[in-house]
Amino acid sequence: MSQDKGSYALLLALKDELRLNVGRLGLCLLPPGYYLYVGSAQAGLERRLSRHLGGGQKRLRWHIDYLLQHAEVVEVWYALAEGRLECIWGRAARQLPQARIPTPGFGSSDCRCRSHLIFFPAPPSFSLFRDKLKEQGLHVEQRHAGFG
Repeated sequence: MSQDKGSYALLLALKDELRLNVGRLGLCLLPPGYYLYVGSAQAGLERRLSRHLGGGQKRLRWHIDYLLQHAEVVEVWYALAEGRLECIWGRAARQLPQARIPTPGFGSSDCRCRSHLIFFPAPPSFSLFRDKLKEQGLHVEQRHAGFG
């Protein structure tokens, strides 16, 4: 993957219920299960994903940084593309079976979306997500979290 513009989704696994204070968003109560977080990087997708996957101590800049301290990244779904596609991706994810918004406003403070964090009791289907985007003429790739 080149250092280019693009959009991504992090598939996260959370083993235990989590009470998390997320900056200005406040207290978030997150049940155990799977979470899909959608975002974009307009100044280096590879660099953004490396930051998210890097673990360790980092300045808590985005809402997702707070959750990444407690959840395991299982997969990364991404596409190299001009423009911010996370709102379109979020709508596609919310259409998947058993999708639920656990925390309104998470990751969506700069848009009108209800949330960019979607909860699933079991892992969501990448192929269904890919098909929903394909219907809109969009492409997405899948990688396991350990890619380099």
